[in-house]
Amino acid sequence: MAYLTENDIGTERRANELATPHYFTTILVSIIIINIFTVLYHLLNSPLFNTISNAACIMLIGYAGFTVVRSQNNSTTNIVYIVAACIFTFLSILFNFGNSSITDGIKYLSIYVFYAAGYARATQVRPAEIRYVYFLAGLPILFFLTIGSSRVPEFVQLNIGNTFSYFANANAATLYFSALIFTMATQLGMRAILLQFVNVALMNKIGVAVATVAAICLWIVIPLRKESIIGLIVFAVVAVVALWVGAFDRALATFNSMSLLVDLGPDNVSRMSFRRLVELTGTTDLSGFFRIIHWANIWDIYSSGSFITKLFGYGIGQSQHLTVLQFVPHNDYLRILAEYGPLNLLIFSCFLLHVLFSLKTGHTKVLFMVLLIYFFSENLIDHFPSMTLYFTYAGRFAAMPDRELPKRRRVA
Repeated sequence: MAYLTENDIGTERRANELATPHYFTTILVSIIIINIFTVLYHLLNSPLFNTISNAACIMLIGYAGFTVVRSQNNSTTNIVYIVAACIFTFLSILFNFGNSSITDGIKYLSIYVFYAAGYARATQVRPAEIRYVYFLAGLPILFFLTIGSSRVPEFVQLNIGNTFSYFANANAATLYFSALIFTMATQLGMRAILLQFVNVALMNKIGVAVATVAAICLWIVIPLRKESIIGLIVFAVVAVVALWVGAFDRALATFNSMSLLVDLGPDNVSRMSFRRLVELTGTTDLSGFFRIIHWANIWDIYSSGSFITKLFGYGIGQSQHLTVLQFVPHNDYLRILAEYGPLNLLIFSCFLLHVLFSLKTGHTKVLFMVLLIYFFSENLIDHFPSMTLYFTYAGRFAAMPDRELPKRRRVA
């Protein structure tokens, strides 16, 4: 009599599920459709296409959720995270009834669902996926080269003229390309990190530059191993070249201007007007100071609230209505704390660490660490296509055992 091992059963179940349309191909095609409707919205200034795009996002979340429910390859840990996040998000909405954005809550919960679905349906990358990723990369570039930026006046005004292609700003575009690079991580190997460097250099955004450098440094030195020396040498060469071509000029100028923060202290700086800061620093590039002032305002609102507010936040999506600057926090960890409450922040943080430590290769860990560090300085959860790609493929990479990864691409 033949006996099936757990691995044999898992393989058989996965083979049965492959009889249905390929999950990852469906995700990529759906993201393409969403992007096309987004392009039409920004090109024609027609709200109809924006509505269709949003509806497609909801349908895609539903598809991922249905995939998780019917799959036989779910991880118990992933399901626990979904349930816990749903419970505490619901409680936040309940205790802030009438002052919570259901849409923002759904986008937040979707990252847990996409990760679990990607994990449950993990398979090798198909050639069609690579072509779809190329198309997704080319679409915003083509729009930028032919059209420029959004033709929706309200969108441009809301983002203070900082739009890039059909994205709200260059930060959102950088995140999008980072997500696409992450989807190709097992195919590109260490070249994916080089591509991320190119992405950072071309977009010239400080937050993602710092996140990329920090992620690479952490991967090189923790744990220390013989490959660390080679990694440090390669990293040093790339960093010197990037510095020589001026890729870090804006970052260095910003850090120099931030010396005022050390001299006067965060508390004093947070109470200064932007005009006074321009006079003291001699520059109008105050993105770092903007964040400090905004974060201090958010913390004051949250910490001065009632016990219920401290436990469940002051309401999902309410930061832009309650703060002086009327923007979302530019820090997703702070946003989860202030809007959802500390219990949700704990779940969110533990979930991200769970994903990170579940990844099998060094380059996938580096690229995912970029996202985790980038969360400290930007609003990233709101960017649906990027979050869908990041967490869907993180689930795939976490579920695939080493023997299923391309042998020539393995990195410890």
